[in-house]
Amino acid sequence: MAEDVRTQGRSGEDFIKERMKQHTQQGLSRQQAASVQMKKASEALEAHRERNLTKGRAVYEEVAGWRTGAKATKEEWVAYGKNVKEKTIKANATAESVAQLTDKKKKQAAATRADDEKKERERNELKDSIAKTAREQASKVRTETADEITDNAKRVFYEQRLAAAKETRSDAARWQKERKEDLTAFQESQNKKRAKGKAVREGAGKARQELLSTRTENASAMRSAKRQLADEHRQKMQDEYQARAATVKGVINNNFLVPGENQTGESAPGSPLEKSFYSLTNIRPPSPTIEPTSSD
Repeated sequence: MAEDVRTQGRSGEDFIKERMKQHTQQGLSRQQAASVQMKKASEALEAHRERNLTKGRAVYEEVAGWRTGAKATKEEWVAYGKNVKEKTIKANATAESVAQLTDKKKKQAAATRADDEKKERERNELKDSIAKTAREQASKVRTETADEITDNAKRVFYEQRLAAAKETRSDAARWQKERKEDLTAFQESQNKKRAKGKAVREGAGKARQELLSTRTENASAMRSAKRQLADEHRQKMQDEYQARAATVKGVINNNFLVPGENQTGESAPGSPLEKSFYSLTNIRPPSPTIEPTSSD
């Protein structure tokens, strides 16, 4: 039991020593960080002071330049004022300059007065001229707008309008009459053209019917003529065939038939043609045919 207590006491001491060691290390690290931070702050403060000093020096130099310039300008204006004062005192120093100035002013006043009088005369003359022109125009207007002249003008205007109205009315009546005549003539012309067109269409229809009838008759006649020619040709071919058949029979009778064979072409008993299949009808040509035409 006591051994356990001693062991726990040693463990507690070791734990306390470890904690103290950790606290010591943390304090040292914090102290070093604080030192570094203070050093950086001091460097930043010094750099800020240097910048402020540099800016202050530049501002001081600029203000000094302004003061120098202001002083120079002030001295220039003082010198200019002294010069003007001296010139003024010099110009007004003698009675001669005063008399010259007075004489100059009198001459200028006389010239100005004469100019004003001239302008006043010209203004009065222009005013009188304008008034005279206005009076003349007013008199002319009163004369031209008198009652008699106005009445005459109204009467002339009324007569002109009346004559124009009569002329317009007569022209309108004449134009209406001409329009009616033109419309009537146009209707008659259209009726004639319509009747002529109808007659032409009817004539064309009749001509077309007559042409169709004529073509039908011609086609019928042509077909009849073709049939007649075909019959004549067929008959001619039959006649030629009969003639050729008679000639062939004669040749055969003269060359191949023996005595005792009749003239009808029938072989007698013992004839060379007795057992022959040859017949005169086998050389008959085909009947001629006529191809129909497009008109049929």
